[in-house]
Amino acid sequence: MKLFGIISFTLVLLIGASISAMDVGKIAAVEPRAEAENIVVPVELNNNIEMTALELPLAFSDGATLVGVSFEDTRSQDFDLKVAKIDNAAHTVVIALIPMVYGENSSLAPGNGVIANLEFSIDDPNLKTIEITPTSMENPSHDLMFIYLDDNKTLVDEQPEFGDITIALSEITGVDPALPTKFELHQNAPNPFNPITGINYDLPKASHVRLEVFNILGQNVRTLVDDFQEAGFQSVIWDGTNNSNTPVASGMYFYRIEADDFQATKKMMMLK
Repeated sequence: MKLFGIISFTLVLLIGASISAMDVGKIAAVEPRAEAENIVVPVELNNNIEMTALELPLAFSDGATLVGVSFEDTRSQDFDLKVAKIDNAAHTVVIALIPMVYGENSSLAPGNGVIANLEFSIDDPNLKTIEITPTSMENPSHDLMFIYLDDNKTLVDEQPEFGDITIALSEITGVDPALPTKFELHQNAPNPFNPITGINYDLPKASHVRLEVFNILGQNVRTLVDDFQEAGFQSVIWDGTNNSNTPVASGMYFYRIEADDFQATKKMMMLK
């Protein structure tokens, strides 16, 4: 918060007075790509005049998590200041870029190219598109802002054009929206249960799966799955019996999955 307060104050100091709107440039996205289990969205700036600073507050779709913002190998990689404040609870990110803070660089020359790469993981298997839009915030205040020097050497701000950024996941090579994007073990349902409950788990790739039920002493009660399974959304039913098909007692139980390098454990309650 302190860092972004300083950045906001710096941006305010940079702004002298607004002039009539002019075509300073456009924010858009170039072709997104799949990297491992995530989606990378390159955001580019096409600026028609030199840029002294850029503030870029963005909102993105619920169902996607922004795991990081990278400036490597972009037009902004050598800027004195380049930061991104991510708030996945609010589905927002604020990107602040200033080429020259310490007097080592100059303003960004007119041109076209990527200024930041946004990397998303997909949490909702039903999500079909990622939409990225400009937004405004308060406390501290953030707005889409392009700052430059006019002919009188006065710092002014304008709002650049913002192109439609809608990422169709089905069109990205290597991404199948019908498949999960990460390993996950879900909470059983119903819970508590008597005597049957369902356990769902996600496999982003084909894996050998071992799913077991343990009692509170850590003893194996029932092995539900011990097999190679294809990628997809999987489920299994536990009928409340042990490996000898004998009903187990009421109480707390744990279920554990091992798939590829993924391991997870959750607890459940049987009531009679």
